[in-house]
Amino acid sequence: MYNLGMERLENYYNQIKNSPVFFGMNDKELKDLLECFNARVRKYEEGEMIIRQGDMISNIYLILSGEVNIEKDSYWGRRIIISRLSVNDNLALSFVGSKNVESNIDAVTVTDTVVLILGYEKCTSMCQNACTRHKILINNLFQILSKENIELIQKIENVSQKSIRDKLLTYLSNEAQKKHSNVFDIQFNRQDLADYLNIDRSAMSFELSKLQKEGLIAYNKNHFELKGV
Repeated sequence: MYNLGMERLENYYNQIKNSPVFFGMNDKELKDLLECFNARVRKYEEGEMIIRQGDMISNIYLILSGEVNIEKDSYWGRRIIISRLSVNDNLALSFVGSKNVESNIDAVTVTDTVVLILGYEKCTSMCQNACTRHKILINNLFQILSKENIELIQKIENVSQKSIRDKLLTYLSNEAQKKHSNVFDIQFNRQDLADYLNIDRSAMSFELSKLQKEGLIAYNKNHFELKGV
């Protein structure tokens, strides 16, 4: 890990400004907030951990570029992908809001990744003047946390299906609904998808092939098309 330094923060300003975290702030409010929070930018190389299981999390991490897996290892070392996050997503917002709770997940970069780091205590502590920017930020964080909870419910729906076939069909159906199209790309390769759905890769590949032969789906790598029954 190496710090890009505050002198590079301005290079990402337009992207930061368009993040849902800062939605509704004007330029002065945003610049004052970034200065107040001593916002900093860091770059992580592919495969690095931003957060480890057991860490006490005291910062909010906003992804400016790249992708990050939220993962958990079982006692026997099997990897489970909980979610994959990308630009404008936040890392571990649920944990940072719970004081004295250790992280039970790893946040691992899938590609070279740049993040904006903000101190959580500053984010949630209203200044003496109860400035507008703090009110906007807290409201935005609440909405983002609500969105994360909705996505978690969807993940539970995906993995709670009894068979591999039903897990795949539920996942693909949910992805089609999110993309508002029956033709879409998924964010996972085969191994990552198996780890996300907590199923065996070979068995999953066999089931995908069956679904394609039955005419329910068509696919090429991570590109899928859902077909009518």
